[in-house]
Amino acid sequence: MNTIFYNPTVRGLLSLWLLFVCLTLVWAVMRLLQQKRYKVLLPTLAVFAGCDIYWQYLNAYSYYIGSNKEYYKIDYAPIWIIAAANLILTVAAAAITLHISKWQKTHICAVSIKEGLDTLPSGVCFYESGGRIYLVNDAMDRITQLLIGRHLFNGEILWNILKEKSAPIDDENKAIVEIGDKSYGFTRYLNNIKGQELFEIIAADITEEAVQNRLLEQRNKDLEELNRRLDEYNANLEGIVREREILQSKARIHDDMNVLLISTVNSVEHYEKGETQRISELWNSNILALERDTEPYRKNPLESLQALANSLGIALEFDGEFPAENENIRLLITAVSECMINALRHANATTLFVSSRADGFVIKNDGLKPKVEIIEGGGLTNLRRRANKANAALKICSTPEFSVTVIYGKGDGNDKGINC
Repeated sequence: MNTIFYNPTVRGLLSLWLLFVCLTLVWAVMRLLQQKRYKVLLPTLAVFAGCDIYWQYLNAYSYYIGSNKEYYKIDYAPIWIIAAANLILTVAAAAITLHISKWQKTHICAVSIKEGLDTLPSGVCFYESGGRIYLVNDAMDRITQLLIGRHLFNGEILWNILKEKSAPIDDENKAIVEIGDKSYGFTRYLNNIKGQELFEIIAADITEEAVQNRLLEQRNKDLEELNRRLDEYNANLEGIVREREILQSKARIHDDMNVLLISTVNSVEHYEKGETQRISELWNSNILALERDTEPYRKNPLESLQALANSLGIALEFDGEFPAENENIRLLITAVSECMINALRHANATTLFVSSRADGFVIKNDGLKPKVEIIEGGGLTNLRRRANKANAALKICSTPEFSVTVIYGKGDGNDKGINC
């Protein structure tokens, strides 16, 4: 019986269809080998063998008919039987593929671990001593290609290259490398798996952290410069107040001298014995004031702080004595100055109370009590840095009232024993 199988296009499409089925079964066989599922592998191999034999037979039969026109009228199976056979093999291959996919979603095997590692954004690599690679995921392979221009073949060589290109770092098992416009952090671990030592390298993209660290370093430099200027200011606070008071004295004396000169001229023009006596006393008083203002200016730190408080318009009540060491004196002056400003700005205080002892000091004010916990920032942060620099412990309390307590020689962060 004659069929359309004589058409070479139909024969080619049927053969191509069967070829795709055979390739699907090849993939299924490879996956089953990776999963070590030998019970399912045997029937899959049987289906693949039948499909392959049928495909080769179909190709040979089609070629034979196509190349010998005298056999075109040979009666053979109709085309629908061949299509049905292809459809049956297709359904079998699809069923096997679906079974493998469902099994992969509910079971873990060596391939599952590799596939899971390949989905990680971080690079992972396992190698033994000597550099032989046991496992490497896609992310690590991409990073390696960007770093050395080739795939990863030796873990020991990779780690040596990372340490060579790394930024300075103390830990020998860590490295930070810039690759292009990104920064990567590498950490190496030593694992003992069933008596065998394996090195593990983990790579993480730390570009954002690196940018923030650079910004933080710049801010720290700016804060250090600010602290240096504050130190200079505190060190020169006495001199600044002295210069200010001398300037005020000069202005006052200048005004007094102008008044005195005018009075003297008037007294000469209109001589009166009583007025002359009064002008003489005024001259003596001004001469004494000039002598007093030209004497060496000496004040203790309390007088300097009192002058600062007067200029800010806040009362200062100081109880105790100043410490003997200059560093502690500067710390106390810095703390009092900062608390004066904060008390005026945030608490509407009128008086600042300072209690100074041999081992430290406490600062309070009569302003509004904080409604929430005080969060350090700005001036208080700089004050803590100054305390750390002076090897002093600093504690800031919000309840029952705002207070700043400093203990000399206790060290940074050791404020747990300080009560509010």
